Amino acid sequence: MEENYTTDDFLAKWASGELSEAEKEAFKKTDDYIYYQAILEGTDILEVPEYDKEKLFEKVQKSKLDEPKVVTLFPKWIYGVAASVAILMGFFLFMNKDIVYETSYGETLAVTLPDNSEVILNANSKLSFKEKGWGKTQRTISLSGEAFFKVTKGTEFSVGTENGKVTVLGTQFTVNAHASIFEVICFEGKVRAESQNQDEIVTKGEAVRLINNAFETFNINGNSPSWLQDESSFDNAPLVMVIKALENQYNLQINSQNIDESQRFTGSFTHSYQETALRTVFESMNITFIFKNENTIDLSKR
Repeated sequence: MEENYTTDDFLAKWASGELSEAEKEAFKKTDDYIYYQAILEGTDILEVPEYDKEKLFEKVQKSKLDEPKVVTLFPKWIYGVAASVAILMGFFLFMNKDIVYETSYGETLAVTLPDNSEVILNANSKLSFKEKGWGKTQRTISLSGEAFFKVTKGTEFSVGTENGKVTVLGTQFTVNAHASIFEVICFEGKVRAESQNQDEIVTKGEAVRLINNAFETFNINGNSPSWLQDESSFDNAPLVMVIKALENQYNLQINSQNIDESQRFTGSFTHSYQETALRTVFESMNITFIFKNENTIDLSKR
């Protein structure tokens, strides 16, 4: 019969050195031996008087009883259910994640959406959308910045910005939504621009911009935005819009508190030469610009 090496009698004999050589050798081959030997080596009482044998055995037993115990609070099947829920939640979040595209200063980026609609982001802009259900249950874009859209026909297509919303079925248009700016230009088809409890239908060759909490309408020429040809053009635009466009193209911070940002500008500036662009805009407006450092400009009246 196999010896039980964890009985009180056996451990007492082993601790007191009363085991035979054969018993010692057999015990050394077990996992229990390694455990109890480690306990004894930690007690510093291997050499004890005869009358301390019982105390030594009591220490061995106490060390065994003091082992930490793992208590199962829930049935095992609960953990299986929890793991399954975690996997399903992770799968749902993965499938419902946002797709994000961004441009830096002076960059443009062409993006093809899941329904083959096309978007071209202008400088310093960001768009995001959820891929799940695209074209079937929704076609919704979030935009910060400026973008040109070529929308394929299908379910309602909407562009949401901080200052307003644009909805279409199939058309070509731009949305400019930097900071307090909200401007929509339609190159083909028809769009609806909405902001602050007001809306405007914009058709081919027309545009609207939000000025002083009201829509201002104007006409445009061309079939696409000028910035696709490395030039920004403006028609009677508030100077604040032109300044923002310069900042986005050339990574500038332009301090304009000493001028009237509401004055209007008609014209264009190049995306290729910073000095030329600044002179084109500000000299025509009788505004002086001074570089404080490489990327910071102060404006003042002449």
